[in-house]
Amino acid sequence: MKKLTVSELFEQGLCLLPKQRWVEVAGIKLNILEWGDPDKPGLLFIHGGAAHASWWRFIAPHFLPDYHCIAVDLSGHGDSARRSTYSSDLWREEVLGLARDRSVFHSTPVIIGHSMGGLLAIRAAAVLATNLPGLIIIDSAVRPVSLNAGKRRRGHELLGKRRVYESRQQAQTRFRLIPPQPSKNEILLEYIAAESVIQCGDGWTWKYDPSAFRDLQATSVFDELKEITAPTFIIRGQASRILDKETADNMQSEIRAAEDVVEIADAFHHVMLEQPAARIEAIRSVLKRWGMNQIQD
Repeated sequence: MKKLTVSELFEQGLCLLPKQRWVEVAGIKLNILEWGDPDKPGLLFIHGGAAHASWWRFIAPHFLPDYHCIAVDLSGHGDSARRSTYSSDLWREEVLGLARDRSVFHSTPVIIGHSMGGLLAIRAAAVLATNLPGLIIIDSAVRPVSLNAGKRRRGHELLGKRRVYESRQQAQTRFRLIPPQPSKNEILLEYIAAESVIQCGDGWTWKYDPSAFRDLQATSVFDELKEITAPTFIIRGQASRILDKETADNMQSEIRAAEDVVEIADAFHHVMLEQPAARIEAIRSVLKRWGMNQIQD
């Protein structure tokens, strides 16, 4: 198979248009993007904090035609509805609700989560136990409770401030990754920025709800790692400022069915933006190893 350039991978992904629909989960309407045959094994993609389903638009289609792929906007993100209050418990219930909804997936999907989405995927996996065929964690750091107690994340403080810009162009030029990192694939960054803004009464602002992060405290899901029974695959960016090698190795040792931690070279926290092809290939490889094309429940 010819190795695709980033531009080719991006263009091919966007050419395979998803079906967009609304699903009521955990008392709220969520926007989902759907690709492929519902009778195929399912993959559920969960974005990070303040992100949205379109972060997967140029990733998910590359798993067709073997899988049924769905990317979701969590509440307060993207085009999904907003809540009056938010918590990681509610976001976990959204992930669980989608995984269990047989009008969405014909069987329980593999859950793939990046950053905050990976933490929610871990919490969902602990509940689903043996019903979950697989879990893929992408650059999500889990540390013992003692290392998280009482901490506020700098990123949450930044995300909790509402910002309004005079024009769409101005908003897009102000788009920044958290944490900051180099960006060599401008075509991907520009696309994500364009999909992240929305018009409001006094200008243009980000799609996510800032109130979702104002009172969000750092918590640990370290104890829940031991409750995961599904085969688990951990991916980290080699230069990530979020998931260091020691933390990834500790996570692996806590999860009974964890496989080797895979490091993506020349990648930071937002692996899909620096090395999308390497990440796709890593996920494909583990799905094949798990025999996902044969799983039914």
